[in-house]
Amino acid sequence: MRSSNGRSKPAFNRILDDLARRQLLLDFQFAAANENYEARRNIGAGAFGIVCEAVDHSTGEIVAIKKIGHASATPTLARRTLREIRVLRYIRHENIVELKDIFRVPGSLGINVFMVMNLMEGSLHHVIHGSTDFLEYDLVVFFLYQLLRGLKYLHAAGIAHRDLKPSNLLVNSDCHLRIADFGMAKLALNDRMENSDEHCFYMTQHVATLPYRAPELLFVMPEHSTSVDMWAVGCILAEMLLKREVFPGRSVSVQIKILVTQVGSPTEEMKSLICCERTKRYIENLGKQPGWNWDEIVPFEPSESRPKPNPEAIDLISKLMKMDSKERFDVLEAIYHPFLKQFHSTRITEGACPFKVKMDMADVEHLSNDELIDAVINDIRCASNNDYLSSPSTSPTSKALNSPERKQRSMSAAPPQRQGNGGSLDSSVHSETISTDSRASSNSLSDHNSSSYFLVNDHCNPLQITSL
Repeated sequence: MRSSNGRSKPAFNRILDDLARRQLLLDFQFAAANENYEARRNIGAGAFGIVCEAVDHSTGEIVAIKKIGHASATPTLARRTLREIRVLRYIRHENIVELKDIFRVPGSLGINVFMVMNLMEGSLHHVIHGSTDFLEYDLVVFFLYQLLRGLKYLHAAGIAHRDLKPSNLLVNSDCHLRIADFGMAKLALNDRMENSDEHCFYMTQHVATLPYRAPELLFVMPEHSTSVDMWAVGCILAEMLLKREVFPGRSVSVQIKILVTQVGSPTEEMKSLICCERTKRYIENLGKQPGWNWDEIVPFEPSESRPKPNPEAIDLISKLMKMDSKERFDVLEAIYHPFLKQFHSTRITEGACPFKVKMDMADVEHLSNDELIDAVINDIRCASNNDYLSSPSTSPTSKALNSPERKQRSMSAAPPQRQGNGGSLDSSVHSETISTDSRASSNSLSDHNSSSYFLVNDHCNPLQITSL
């Protein structure tokens, strides 16, 4: 009996491996369009795409290929695809996923788009929930800092990600973090984004996963800004500390009730801006809610396996998650918060986000379905001629992050530059030194599922970070 089981188990595993291989070949049929890449294994799937690990035979590099199936089948899919292409095609930043190549293949319901990107080992979701151990504060700060650094680059160009969550933050075992999945990204003109075309159903169904959705999205308000990302950052920070979602609603009505009860009722001004009458009535029926204290919302129960409470972390969360977006911390105020003080003296040299990104994103929301499809095809054609894919960075930051020495130690991710004279982000500044007593003067980011969890702590020590 034992030998029989011993023989049957490997045979069964071979059958499973063969089925997985057949499914991989079925999902990633792109040899006719691009012979450089060979799919090796499926590594993730989300609502709008699937991801495989592949080898680039022209360079020998192992990459990730994201397939957006039937990208031209509906206006929603075409718009998501075009958004992601136009955000990523010019950008090269250490904390944003890199678009290396792109091509298309005809499909039964429209074109299938294949986007070649960095292969990352997992996501922040895996780091948070893949172990029973709580994350040390140094590691939490390190991940948070890299997220804010990537967002600073995007927000300086007026781009809001709008779908930040741990599974969209890809990480390696050296603690390197990159923001991914830009299908919901949108341009914020003058730091505001008009939503006249996004009615009640669209907003509640498609923008941001519920536990990370800002009140202005949840309540269907007519405008929102890059501040929606800062709310999500607060949710992600709280989740890294608690190992659970801070506001775990599973329906729109439940999520609204949780926010109003715990954070407090929206102001009369906010309620007057709510577009959806059904949502407005629901909030009014909840009555006036004073909200909880933040140490109750983000409680720290004593445990041998978790760090002691950190008042600075709670304070930062409370400032990132203001009900009124006008009172919420922006990305620079978050970077200068005392919780990230270990990065305040680090120097960074970094170019601004290309202005072409802003120009191209401005067009996306106003195209008809036919125009969207034409734009997607044209953008892919330009990419195949290398007309717009970002060139390798030659900044000191990029050199340091790709040096052999870096591969032997933790990543040294320096902070983005400070704001100039207040107001919007000054994207023209290319380098700056930040002191520990500095203050921001402002008044005002695909589910990638790795097949295995990795212990990031075994490979990374954030305390070893040095200035560039």
